[in-house]
Amino acid sequence: MGKGGSSDMKPVRTSLSATIPQPSKEITKRSVRDSIPAHLFERRYTTSFFHLGLDLLTCVVSVVVLQAVLPQLHAVCVPFAWLAYWMYQGINFTALWVLAHECGHGGFTNSRVVNDIVGWVLHSGLLTPYFSWALTHAKHHHYTNHMTEGETWVPSSASPDKPAVKFAKTPYGTAQRILAVFLVGWYMYLLKNETGARQNKGQSHFSPSSKALFKPKDKPFVLASNAGMLIMLAVLAAVVSKQGFLTVFLVYGMPQVICNFYLCSITYMQHTHADVPHFEGEDWTWLRGALSTIDRSMGPWVDSKLHHICDSHVVHHLFSEMPFYGAKAATPYVKAHLGVYYKSCLESRWAGSEYLGYWRDFYQNMRTAVVVGKGEDGFIGFADCALAVFLMFEGKTPMTRLYRRPPSYLMYHMPCAIALSRAGRGPVERAGAVCCHLPSIMPIWTYRPRRDAHMQSDYLPKVILLT
Repeated sequence: MGKGGSSDMKPVRTSLSATIPQPSKEITKRSVRDSIPAHLFERRYTTSFFHLGLDLLTCVVSVVVLQAVLPQLHAVCVPFAWLAYWMYQGINFTALWVLAHECGHGGFTNSRVVNDIVGWVLHSGLLTPYFSWALTHAKHHHYTNHMTEGETWVPSSASPDKPAVKFAKTPYGTAQRILAVFLVGWYMYLLKNETGARQNKGQSHFSPSSKALFKPKDKPFVLASNAGMLIMLAVLAAVVSKQGFLTVFLVYGMPQVICNFYLCSITYMQHTHADVPHFEGEDWTWLRGALSTIDRSMGPWVDSKLHHICDSHVVHHLFSEMPFYGAKAATPYVKAHLGVYYKSCLESRWAGSEYLGYWRDFYQNMRTAVVVGKGEDGFIGFADCALAVFLMFEGKTPMTRLYRRPPSYLMYHMPCAIALSRAGRGPVERAGAVCCHLPSIMPIWTYRPRRDAHMQSDYLPKVILLT
C-alpha cells in the first residue's frame, strides 16, 4: 500500500475466486486424471455392496432400537428420542440416496444394469424419480455454474435494490427461505424445476413432455421413474392402512423430509460461495464449471456416513463415474495438481463443531448469496454478498477492547479509514486481525485501539476489504 492518497485500493478476494485461464496447457481434464493413481478409478462390487448392506442394516436397526426404547422412556424423554431418531435416520436415508446417485453416474459397479436396478429401487423407496432425476443431474454436471444452461441452484440476476431481495437478506426472510427449502424445496424442484435455469421454470421431472428437460427417447425412463414412485406410494398407503398415518409419518416421513433437506442444502453449498463465480456465454467452459465446485465438511463422522459426497465433490464433478471411495482417496492428488484452483471450505466450525459450522455457513449463504451481477473480472458474482474486514494496527498501538458496531457505522467511516491507512508506515510491531462477515443489518465486530498518550497519527488502522 503506497503513501499518500493517489493509489486505488482494489477489493481483494480469497483464493476461492481463482478462475482457471482458458485455454490452459498446464491444467486440463487429462492432466488431472493423470495425476490420480489408476486404481482409484476401479469400481468394486464387494465394497459398493458392503456399504449398501451396511446402510440398509443401519436403517432397520434404528427402527428396531427405537421401538424397543420408547416403551421404557418417561413421557418427558419421548419427544427427544423421536428427535434423535429423525436426525440419525435422516442421515441414513441420505446415505442410501447418495448410493443411488452413484448408480445414476455409473460409479456403483461396472454393470449399468446392476446400477440401474439398485438405483431405481433405492430412489423409488426414497420417493425420487431415479431415471428422470439422473437425466437432469447429468445436465447439472455438464453445465455447472452456467447462468443459462445450469440445472440446479442457478442464482437470480435481479437487482440488489429490489424490495424482495432486500427482504430475503433479513433474518426473517432468510428463515422463510430455509423453511421453504426444508418443507417443499426438493419437490418444488422436481415438480416445477425451481432453482433451475430461468427458461426451464415450470418443467416437471414427472412429465415426459417436458422438452427442456427430456428428449423424446427419454420417455420410457421417465415413465419407469414414475412407476417406481407410484409403487412406493402404494406401499406406504398399505402400511398406513395397518399402522396408521401418524406412525408412518413419524418413522418414515420425518426422516424423509430431513433427507430431502440434506439433498438441497448439500447441492447448494457445493456450488455457492461469495467468491466463487458463475459464467455465461464464452466465459463458461466445462472445466471452469467443474472447478467451481467447493469441497465442504460436516465433520469426519457425517462425511463418512454420507459417503464423502461433501468433502470429495470436486473430484466427483471432474470424474463422476469414479466410485465415492476412490474420489475421497483421489482428492489429495487433485488438490496438489490444481493448486490455487482447488476450492474448499473444510475448516469451518461453530462451537468447536464442523457439523454446526456447516449449518452456520449454510445460513450465512442463504442470507447473503441472493442475487448476482457482473464483477470487475467480467464473471458473474454475488452482489453485495458479504464484507470481510481485517484491521491491522501498526506501531505500538495496543488493542485491548472489542466493541460492537453496526454496519452503518463501519460503512460511514470506512472511506476515511481507507484513506488514512495509506499514510501508515513503519513495520508492524503489534498486529491483530478480525475477520467478520457483514450481511446487511447484521452487527459486526471491530477493534478499537486504546487512546494512550503514545498513540500517533502514523499508527492508524490499516483496513483491507475483501468483497
